[in-house]
Amino acid sequence: LGQFTPKLGPLADSLKIDVDNLQNVVKNLDGVSKDADKVLGTADTFISATDKQLQEQLKQLHVVLLNLKVVTTHAKALVETLAEKPNRLIFSGKPAKLTPEAEILRSSKPLPAKRP
Repeated sequence: LGQFTPKLGPLADSLKIDVDNLQNVVKNLDGVSKDADKVLGTADTFISATDKQLQEQLKQLHVVLLNLKVVTTHAKALVETLAEKPNRLIFSGKPAKLTPEAEILRSSKPLPAKRP
């Protein structure tokens, strides 16, 4: 016992220093955890906002594509009419019955611009 008593003091001091260091590590890890939570919260907010903007832009793009589909179909009829009878531009004749816009939008395939 006499041999171990002098070594217990420095050992206790070393253990106290180790415990203090571990407490500092735990405090630092708590700070890192809080900062990581803030970063992830900010990233989640950014992604949510970006997703909403992207959805809105996709809706607008869908409308543009539908409008382009109708315009393209009717432009084909106009070009065909002008190619066959260019005088129609000056002397209006009987107007052609065009395929209705609603029918063009419903169709998944190209439709003729003029109704027979």
